[in-house]
Amino acid sequence: MPSLAKRIFSRLPMARSTRAYDFLSGHINVPPKPHLLDLGAGLGSGAAYLSRHFPEAVVMGLDITYECLKWDELAIGATPPAFVQGNGLSFPLAADSLDGITAVMSFHCLPQPQQILNEAARTLRPGGWIVIADVNGRHPLARPFEWFEHLFISPLTHAYTDDEYETLVGNAGLTNFRIEKRPNKENGFMFWIIANKPL
Repeated sequence: MPSLAKRIFSRLPMARSTRAYDFLSGHINVPPKPHLLDLGAGLGSGAAYLSRHFPEAVVMGLDITYECLKWDELAIGATPPAFVQGNGLSFPLAADSLDGITAVMSFHCLPQPQQILNEAARTLRPGGWIVIADVNGRHPLARPFEWFEHLFISPLTHAYTDDEYETLVGNAGLTNFRIEKRPNKENGFMFWIIANKPL
């Protein structure tokens, strides 16, 4: 059974929001019939969004548990996403098999972030991208967010700064690192980290 905190969080609007995916779609190039992975799929709403927004895509959602997945509540596209249980340290995918990876409000609580980005680099095709939408580690609320999650969600939670992300991404061999923020919300709670596998 999911913990009480996880069950409460799964009902909050933030957990069900696809606004982060809306924002990223204007900052990436997606080829025809892409293969996409949503890392830390949670409720499944992100993978479902990708299946609707990219109707020709093959979409997979990966999470360490199915306990938060709300399959019956998902609005899916023409090709339903597949959901796979795994810890992210070894993606169940071949090398050079993905066009894009999303991690929306999940990277902050994943173990061994460097290994996860190494796996992203392994499984992305040349030119493929990863987008991480998460808490800006420099925001004044980043530390209270960590404290709350340590108490109720996960002791692994860490809100990474832009410098930390740049180091992790660079060590994985990914390039074209950039930070995107919402217009007129440059000091907002969330930011978007984007990087590519070299061609």
